[in-house]
Amino acid sequence: MKNIIRTFASWLPLAAAVTCIYGITFLAIQQYIRLSANELPMQYASDIKGRLESGVPISNAIKNIDSSDMQKSLSPFVIIYDNNGIVKNATTTLHGKCPAPPPGVFTIAKQDGENRRTWQPEPGVRNAIVVLPYSINGTEGYVIAGRSLREVEMREHFLFMQIALGLFFTMVATFIAAFISQFIKNRVSVLT
Repeated sequence: MKNIIRTFASWLPLAAAVTCIYGITFLAIQQYIRLSANELPMQYASDIKGRLESGVPISNAIKNIDSSDMQKSLSPFVIIYDNNGIVKNATTTLHGKCPAPPPGVFTIAKQDGENRRTWQPEPGVRNAIVVLPYSINGTEGYVIAGRSLREVEMREHFLFMQIALGLFFTMVATFIAAFISQFIKNRVSVLT
């Protein structure tokens, strides 16, 4: 019993270091996966903003993008709002209606020039969205482009399982190594 307590005491700093390394690795990769989900929405939002500001009418700006149901589809979507938050054109619906973004989304986009965030209009429906303000001859509004996070979150879950298994097996292996080391150390001290 004394050997196990000594082994545990000597192994604990190593266990803490290993946990930190695995945790930081998970966070870095998870953030990379999540932030990469913004790339397609940024492309769509930027392109639509460019079309609008070059004079393409709002009714034609998104006509080449397929319509989808936000709850079921993985397809990217675009919603164009006026300055008052009224939908002017959209390629997506949720239960037959175009959902409203969270409060403050437009304010942050106007203040910072863009707003990248996760939008969950209802439980189970999570999207990566990019919001860009636009201005057409003094008339302002906002373009929201987004995509479902369903596949991204499945990748994040898979990553979590890999990291958790790696951490578990590393902890077991390092504890066994520490125990063997302690055992050999005790045998050598007994023999000398």
